[in-house]
Amino acid sequence: MNLFAIPAHLPFLDCLAAGVLRRLPDPAPDHLSRVTILLPTRRSARALRVAFLRAADGHALLLPRMRALAGLSTEDADELALPSLLDLPPAVDPLRRQAVLAGFITRLPKERGGPATPEQAWSLAGALATLLDEIALEETDLELLARSLPEALNEHWLERLERLVPEVHAAHWQITLTFLRGVLAAWQHWLAQEELLDIGMRRVKALWEQTRAWQKAPPAHPVVAAGIGVGGTIPAAEELLRVVARLDHGAVVLHGLDAGSAEDRVWEAIREAPTHPFCGQQRLLHRLGAGREDIARWPGCAPEEAVDLAAPAERPALLGMALRPAAGLPAWQSQQPSAWRPALAGLTQLTAPDAQAEAVAIALTLREALEDPKARVALVTPDRDLARRVSAELARHGVTADDSAGEPLGETPAGGFLRLLARMAAAALAPVPLLAALKHPLCAGGWPRMRWIGAVRRLEQAALRGARPAPGLAGLRAAARAGLAREKQAEALAEVMALLDLLEAALGEFAALAEGEARPPRDLLAAHLAAAEALAGTEEMPGGLRLYAGEEGEALAAHLAALEPAMAAMPPVAAAAWPALFDAAMDGASAPSLRATRGRDSGAHPRVEILGLLEARLLTFDRVVLGALDETVWPLATDPGPWMSRPMRKEFGLPEPEARIGRVCADFLLAACSAPEAVLSRAARRGGAPTVPARWLTRIETFLQGQDGLALPQSPALGWAGLLDRPAAVTPCARPAPRPSRAKRPTRLSVTQVETLIADPYAFYARQVLGLRPLEPLDAEAGVLDYGNLVHAAMAHLVRRLSGQPWPGEDAARALWEEAAEAALAEAAPRPGLAAFWTPRLARIGGFVLEREAALRRGEGPIRSLVEVKGELPLRLVGGEVVLQAKADRIDILPQGLRLLDYKTGAPPSGEEVRDGRKPQLTLEAAIAAAGGFAGVPAGDGAGLLYWRLSGGPTPGEEKLVAQDPAVVRLLAEEAVTALAGLVGDFLLGDRPFTARPHPKRAPAGNDYDHLSRLAEWAGAEDARGPA
Repeated sequence: MNLFAIPAHLPFLDCLAAGVLRRLPDPAPDHLSRVTILLPTRRSARALRVAFLRAADGHALLLPRMRALAGLSTEDADELALPSLLDLPPAVDPLRRQAVLAGFITRLPKERGGPATPEQAWSLAGALATLLDEIALEETDLELLARSLPEALNEHWLERLERLVPEVHAAHWQITLTFLRGVLAAWQHWLAQEELLDIGMRRVKALWEQTRAWQKAPPAHPVVAAGIGVGGTIPAAEELLRVVARLDHGAVVLHGLDAGSAEDRVWEAIREAPTHPFCGQQRLLHRLGAGREDIARWPGCAPEEAVDLAAPAERPALLGMALRPAAGLPAWQSQQPSAWRPALAGLTQLTAPDAQAEAVAIALTLREALEDPKARVALVTPDRDLARRVSAELARHGVTADDSAGEPLGETPAGGFLRLLARMAAAALAPVPLLAALKHPLCAGGWPRMRWIGAVRRLEQAALRGARPAPGLAGLRAAARAGLAREKQAEALAEVMALLDLLEAALGEFAALAEGEARPPRDLLAAHLAAAEALAGTEEMPGGLRLYAGEEGEALAAHLAALEPAMAAMPPVAAAAWPALFDAAMDGASAPSLRATRGRDSGAHPRVEILGLLEARLLTFDRVVLGALDETVWPLATDPGPWMSRPMRKEFGLPEPEARIGRVCADFLLAACSAPEAVLSRAARRGGAPTVPARWLTRIETFLQGQDGLALPQSPALGWAGLLDRPAAVTPCARPAPRPSRAKRPTRLSVTQVETLIADPYAFYARQVLGLRPLEPLDAEAGVLDYGNLVHAAMAHLVRRLSGQPWPGEDAARALWEEAAEAALAEAAPRPGLAAFWTPRLARIGGFVLEREAALRRGEGPIRSLVEVKGELPLRLVGGEVVLQAKADRIDILPQGLRLLDYKTGAPPSGEEVRDGRKPQLTLEAAIAAAGGFAGVPAGDGAGLLYWRLSGGPTPGEEKLVAQDPAVVRLLAEEAVTALAGLVGDFLLGDRPFTARPHPKRAPAGNDYDHLSRLAEWAGAEDARGPA
């Protein structure tokens, strides 16, 4: 057999190219073009072309035919002269297969383990499709595969399923087995009707046809199978490699397998250790009937060749020793630190505190290596989130690098817009999903983009901020009319109504998605795409052209074109389930990752790559970073899948799930040896949770620790990352103290604003001078403020009914309160859950209120009360005039004077706060009342200042008396006006700056403007400096 190996520390493709050129029997220029080279991936085939150019010192070459083994398609059949491949039925489309299988799965009743939702059925169908492919690919009876029709193979597999003893397994697995048998039979029947082959079956048959062709007519020119079998191969590929190895001009070149690196017992133990990196290649050699003595060194591995890219020769030995199976662990007891120290050259470790810090450090590591104008660098990771983070960080340094795995279609701009649109329709145009869709850059509705976004913002402010409007377009129209009518904005209302009319026309029947009626998924998809295309258009460009523009759009269009006939195979689904089903149908599809190059003149950097594990196979670099070396990321947790348990897989003849760990471990070892400088990177926390180092990293550290305390050197990149955003000196801003001109200072002031002016003049400035007000949250839940307004409204209803009337008695008064509470709830229109929560609290408040109302009337008879009374008091000072405004909750007109009540649902101010002027609302209202400033209220001294705390809690109400003596009330009112005059003279009529938080112990009630004043920055600096 012609079996060869290239050591892991040498550049595989450069050695392969040099060896192919050396083995050519004829130096004629066209002879190389007759060579066929089989490789594991298309990316490695592209890289081999470059390696041949390097091997030829830049001379022109007619390159050999290079084919990815997994890609034996009809195109390959033409070039390999395999007409039998052309006779095979086509493979079923993957999306169509998943949809048909999902249709079968939905027939399983929920009580017997069936899916609860369509997206679960879709996910289970994906797992079942993987299992069906695995069954075909792992079939060891290749003669049966070659000579049997699919129906016969199906019977063969059904017999194997029957041999799985149901009684041995749990009850739910017995149900699953029964169902699996039925699905397998139905699926093969469907394939026969459609005259299609399953994907795994067609691949196996293609490999078998290739094998038979070379068995019957061995090619006259060289055939080389290189780098195949890392981590293991399927039986059909093993048979093909057997034929290639026995060809006169054939060769099978293994990667990284060092036949002389282990004792015989360890060599044999590797074959029984599925998590070992070379278990797959060991099993391949065993099935080929070859031993370690049959493996020769590839002739292109002479020491003088490609030495510039070679990693230290001791590194593979170090990694191999650390990753040995249990039978080889006694060798760890031998301490030879001097022998292992050279293996650490160029190998470093990077442990970041979190994923973002890891990405920053990796980007700096890659960027630093690029200082060498010839250096090629790469990040190898299975974590696509880390890949995207590193790509973004490299862009910060002017380096454009895209993730080779592409970008998930659902996360591209167009894919994201489609997903948002589905959520918007399913949520009956609720504020958050509605704005997410309407503000998407692709959404324009046929208008100019600026006009569209302006109308959307008007709709947001008028109808979507605060409480949620009623569902659907009718609710949006009603809320917009109510909101804009209050502001008297007729032009804005017309624009918003035009927007909603356009939205209704664009959505068409897709707007009824929230109604929940079951519909065929194919119809839902058609309505979905029609709505998306209508909304994506602008004045200049139709929606379809914008939605499917560029390479990302082309990939999306191709995916959706395949999805449309696939959805025809699925039964009707509830319309509300469509967004989740659509998301599931978009999973797994990807587009070229062009986001990093969008808007740039140049393309991706030619010497930087971000690769997944499969894409990195056989490639070499000057510096490589292995990222996200954490358990459950690299490797992923083993999972046998939902259709077969581990024992069932073993009985059926499928490989153990741990075999995948062995494949990934092989990728780890070979990637760590693919460059002179390798960085092993991980994060201590990922996704907010602590992580565990990858088992291989732990093994390396443990082995080195036993070698007289050796350890992996730490990468300096974390230190660089810490310096990247650290300024040379930190100079915090000063406490803000704006000083606007006199003309810009307000001349009207409400009593509720006085407290803010005292405690935080800057907040008063931001609100009253700059006119800045916090927007209400989108889809806001009712909160404390809404509850306070509800209680105030109920009290206003009750007091108006009782004003000037004799006490009606306890029962009648209770009926009046219930009527008032119902009216207030009707006006507030809270959602049912809140109404149910607030109603008993209002009932408890009613008990307290009626008790106090009855007590107030004892001996006084009927009381005339006014509610929500507006009043003013002009303050004429030296610098001008300022008008003080108020709206009193309640004023009782008594023979001895005026009694002012203020309702609080929270804690009312203390008497001390009122008397020392920190909470001057009631005392200023008393001053306005004394001057006759309230409409309909005669001027008079205050006969009492009271707070009623109306919480509705365990203590439903509480009365707090501030002052009852008219003389005391008069004195408090005069002191409040005097203090206010000083404030007004300084701030509103003078030029005193509006300093932020001048009294640290008098914090304002709210903090809406702290971020504008940058409180955390200057307050922390002042605390650090200490008192002046």
